[in-house]
Amino acid sequence: MDLEALEQLAATQRAVRAFTDQPVPDDLIARILRVATRAPNARNVQPWHFIVIRDRETKRAIADIQSDMTNQPRGQSSPDRQNWADVPVLIAVCSTLPFGEGRAGDAATAGSIYPAVQNLLLAAHAAGLGTVLTTRWRLNEEKVAPLLNLPAGMAVHAVIPMGWPAVKLGKNRRKPVAEVTSREKFGNAW
Repeated sequence: MDLEALEQLAATQRAVRAFTDQPVPDDLIARILRVATRAPNARNVQPWHFIVIRDRETKRAIADIQSDMTNQPRGQSSPDRQNWADVPVLIAVCSTLPFGEGRAGDAATAGSIYPAVQNLLLAAHAAGLGTVLTTRWRLNEEKVAPLLNLPAGMAVHAVIPMGWPAVKLGKNRRKPVAEVTSREKFGNAW
């Protein structure tokens, strides 16, 4: 792949919140997860663990937790989304906590997990699938972890609904690079 192809892939990646009911094959999910696991990570500990969720009742229970968060003050501006019970698959991105807990450990773990999440999102998009990164439910993570049978010492970082997009979306809209970049120090024009 060249830079132009990657740039085009990134420019057309969108948050997809409405999916068809067409199933997503396990072999395609496995390919996407292989791409996710190629992500850079601190000290090459590869702390990620992916849980592929197809069970309707588990998806409904996680959806209920997400919906509870939407009714909180921070969630009032939440965009419309399809009920997760009806989404073909949810992928929970979890990890061990190899760097301990607390601010420094959390930063090192997040710095290892979110590159894998971005790889997953880009790979799914390249395969024609839609996804959206969700984290609002994390305020109630203690309710999500038991649904996934997570052992102590593991955390859930993201839940990613995945399926075939119900509508075609165009390019994403982003601020120009010059607007979000400084030279040497903040405020110096790029």
